[in-house]
Amino acid sequence: MYLNHPDAQVVQLYNVFTPEKNLNEFRTLYLVLNYVDSDLNRIILQRVSLTEDLIRLIIYSIIRGLKFIHSADILHRDLKPTNIGIDRNSNITILDFGLARAASTGTPTGYVSTRIGFIARWWRAPEIYLNEEKYDKKVDIWSVGCIMAELILLKPLFCGETTYNQLNKIFDIIGTPDFATLREICKPESSAYIGRLEFKPKKDFNELFGFKYDPLTEKPISGVSPEGIDFLDRLLSFDPRRRPTAEEALGHRFFELYHDPMKEPTIQPIIDKHQDTEYTEEQWKSIVWQMIQEFSPPSWINDDPTDD
Repeated sequence: MYLNHPDAQVVQLYNVFTPEKNLNEFRTLYLVLNYVDSDLNRIILQRVSLTEDLIRLIIYSIIRGLKFIHSADILHRDLKPTNIGIDRNSNITILDFGLARAASTGTPTGYVSTRIGFIARWWRAPEIYLNEEKYDKKVDIWSVGCIMAELILLKPLFCGETTYNQLNKIFDIIGTPDFATLREICKPESSAYIGRLEFKPKKDFNELFGFKYDPLTEKPISGVSPEGIDFLDRLLSFDPRRRPTAEEALGHRFFELYHDPMKEPTIQPIIDKHQDTEYTEEQWKSIVWQMIQEFSPPSWINDDPTDD
């Protein structure tokens, strides 16, 4: 309910209610959300190459929504094609906040404990494996990079079967990180493990993700331009400090047709006082019941989006 906004690419909570009349009877909770026709996974499974213009619009929209989410000091932590809704007009909605966490719990550090939940392995940032005690919003940026690559290739980029296999799949593409980087961002045991692996050079992103041309028309039928490749390369940086923030990503020249900071919504950071608190079942029921009583549907819910 905190992320309700008429112009954010984020799933909206229109209403919340229960048929029960009092707290003692409270057993059922209904959430009313905005409807989305499809998701990116269904689009990818059609195995029809997407134009660069469509990929650009989709990724811009995801990061625009991510800027809004991150401005609230929230990490989504589960960005993947099935959690990105899309309608017939290519409008994007970021879905499923089941693993989302507030970065701030009263003492903002910028980091989040990993003790609750995981991002699905194929879209999971490497630092979650290598320094699982803490990570920041850049894990979502990595996931967007994986999604962008998948939109180009029409298949997941890193299809690891286990944790170690996933790391190897990542290094197959982006290369083995240097020891200085490992020492700065990884636990000692993680650095030692990677140091024992065979060195792998970085693959040529132009060859992997660049334009592929129709031999008859000589027009691109898949892939992205050098600007798109440069942008993807930044998202998939092994070192999270080198990845752009959502706000920085929107300013990349790949999005110059869309980017307007004045039209990209943000919101005040949230501090979730309940996030790391242990409650009994009855206490949780009481908290949720109170939230239901205090909830108000968005004032703009019946507005006509075509009105100026």
